[in-house]
Amino acid sequence: MDKKGYTLIEIIMAVTVLAIVVVPLSTLLSQSVFSNIKSEELMTATALAQEKMEELKALSFHQVRARIGVYVEEDLKSNDFVFIRRLEVEQESENLIKISVEVQGDSGVVHFATYRGNY
Repeated sequence: MDKKGYTLIEIIMAVTVLAIVVVPLSTLLSQSVFSNIKSEELMTATALAQEKMEELKALSFHQVRARIGVYVEEDLKSNDFVFIRRLEVEQESENLIKISVEVQGDSGVVHFATYRGNY
């Protein structure tokens, strides 16, 4: 007897084995893409926070002191992501100022704080 072609059972078995292999791989790939997007967003948020912090660190103590009590909130768009950046300058003591920068995106919040002294 000459057997040409595949039987229905052979085709079903081949599709099942293929599905068992492909489904986990596609899930792993989609999770990897999501993780990369989240990582890129947090890295961009960190860069935005660092940028503002460096801008304020370049100012003199008295220029920063003039911003005490001022709360700044700005909407930013960078690398197709939307962020909210908050800046707050607080006086800790007569010669010590706390500078806080917070950048919030869909994947989380990045918070930087530093102190500036006049000694």
